[in-house]
Amino acid sequence: DYKGDELVERFMALVDRHKPLHVSIVGGEPLVRYPELGRILPQLAPRGIHTQLVTSAVRPIPQEWASLPRLQVVVSIDGLQPEHDERRTPATYDRILKHIKGHKITVHCTVTRQQVRREGYLEEFLDFWSNNPDTSQIWVSLYTPQIGEVSEERLLPADRERVVAD
Repeated sequence: DYKGDELVERFMALVDRHKPLHVSIVGGEPLVRYPELGRILPQLAPRGIHTQLVTSAVRPIPQEWASLPRLQVVVSIDGLQPEHDERRTPATYDRILKHIKGHKITVHCTVTRQQVRREGYLEEFLDFWSNNPDTSQIWVSLYTPQIGEVSEERLLPADRERVVAD
């Protein structure tokens, strides 16, 4: 469609003008624009650009992307299946496992208070994803709230000490 063509042209014009070494495609759900990404991603690799695509894997990741050099697909996963599925439906574990087949993804999980309250939770998460043949690496971040935030996800000082000590 015209809008998709224009998006691809404008994106590639920015890339050619600024000549970045790395491009991260994040925010919302990039796979919503998978037809455009299917045209953009193959153009970035020959330019020597390292590309990171962050997704919830709510849609299938096209198999041809698995062979693109310098493409890193990062899948945001919010803990073990029960907690993740509650927060991320329709991007459920079952969908993720089906959609990452044949890829070598990076798993990214942000550690929240709910996870550190249960003994062994993080180890179980790491064991599950470490044993998945489609996982190449796992990144873990600590939840960092905005100033003044008091949500349930927020790690308290004692939670942070426990995470570091484990």
